[in-house]
Amino acid sequence: MNDLILHHYELSPYAEKIRLALGRKGLSWRSVQTPMVMPKPDHVELTGGYRRVPVLQIGADVYCDSQLIARVLERLHPEPTIFPGGSEGLCGAFSFWSDRLLFLAAVPVVFGKIGPAVPKAFIEDRSRLMGGGRSFEGVMHAGPSAAEQLRAHAALLETQLADGRAFLLGEEPSLADFSAYHPLWFLRSLPPTAGTLDEFRRLLAWAERVKAIGHGLRDECTPDEALRIARDAKPRAQASRDAGEPNGISPGDRLVVHADDYGFEEVEGELVASDALEISLRRSDSQVGEVVVHFPRAGFRVRRL
Repeated sequence: MNDLILHHYELSPYAEKIRLALGRKGLSWRSVQTPMVMPKPDHVELTGGYRRVPVLQIGADVYCDSQLIARVLERLHPEPTIFPGGSEGLCGAFSFWSDRLLFLAAVPVVFGKIGPAVPKAFIEDRSRLMGGGRSFEGVMHAGPSAAEQLRAHAALLETQLADGRAFLLGEEPSLADFSAYHPLWFLRSLPPTAGTLDEFRRLLAWAERVKAIGHGLRDECTPDEALRIARDAKPRAQASRDAGEPNGISPGDRLVVHADDYGFEEVEGELVASDALEISLRRSDSQVGEVVVHFPRAGFRVRRL
């Protein structure tokens, strides 16, 4: 029940960040393939409604969002570290910048180039993911202005590497590298955008060094088996009260948690524990039994029922 089970799909940039963290740590892990678009019945059954990837499952504990998954991997397998030189805070800032600025500049560039080949079902799914009546077609039409933003962000990374360092924070790879790499990996994975950043020679050489880290030792796992593992296990999360909680929530409260940027599906459950960085909800149903679903606090909203 201690297996690391990663629910993801191959073309997910955020999952690539975590696959590299697993590679850096030389970990064995099991891979569950999640559909790229809804419906995702097994995935949302496990999480209680959260549809995004990656999700890390360890027995009956389910960890959502790459920023939290990275911290969990470090907590469980601290060597080799993905936060060299005490850089966890800096790496967290890098992740937010990458996920919310660098990646969201890369997406319109990619889909602006491959637009005619994008299936209608994908466009409709991503429009629902964005919510608020927004259409993914608008993202696809933003390619020219996004290209300017992308180039500016890439120039910052090139500057960071200008002194000849191997990785963004020095001579050892870190979560900062995996976070900044995944939007570039997305661009370079598709022929129409593979050469978008070729003017940045240091950046390309760095990307090859990050790529060489690999993904660790991977074994396949079916969705049915992952759900069985959850059902047969017991959550390890223990109840704890956060003395600094700003809104007074405490273990036993019924809450809803959802992302604040896109993918607004709500997960409902009973609060088990929370602190400044993480919140954990207990939920149960006939398919998965009792599980605890964990979310980061930054980038997610919490509401009492």
